[in-house]
Amino acid sequence: MTGSLMLDGAIVRDFQLSDLERVKELHEASQLDYQLPDLSSPLFLVTKVVELNGVVRACGGLYLQVEAYLWLDRTDWGTPEAKLQAIKLLDSEAMHAAWLKGIDCCCLWLPPGMDRFGERLIEDLGFTKDRAGWTTYSKQTQ
Repeated sequence: MTGSLMLDGAIVRDFQLSDLERVKELHEASQLDYQLPDLSSPLFLVTKVVELNGVVRACGGLYLQVEAYLWLDRTDWGTPEAKLQAIKLLDSEAMHAAWLKGIDCCCLWLPPGMDRFGERLIEDLGFTKDRAGWTTYSKQTQ
């Protein structure tokens, strides 16, 4: 355990397949509208449970995803269509390369004021807008 984090009698340990039914119960009880992911996936790099008095009370996991970045020359080197084609080529190759490495999800954060490009992400590149009302947060691991 890290630092002074303590809960009397609690044990933090790796998730085990025998915990799955209990985690399914916790997931159902949360009433959140999303499917329980496959906790046995190798993309879950870390999956832990908090066990208190022999009962799993919490489960958390860290799932490996990639974040997309784009740097595009904004000069007049080509038409908007040519620039979009360059982005599509990059996207296709990068997504395939990530898939070959076992990654099945890519996310990105679109800066404010780029809503029009957001439409391109959906219509031309196959991204979907994440859930309405859900806010994305991030933090450094150390």
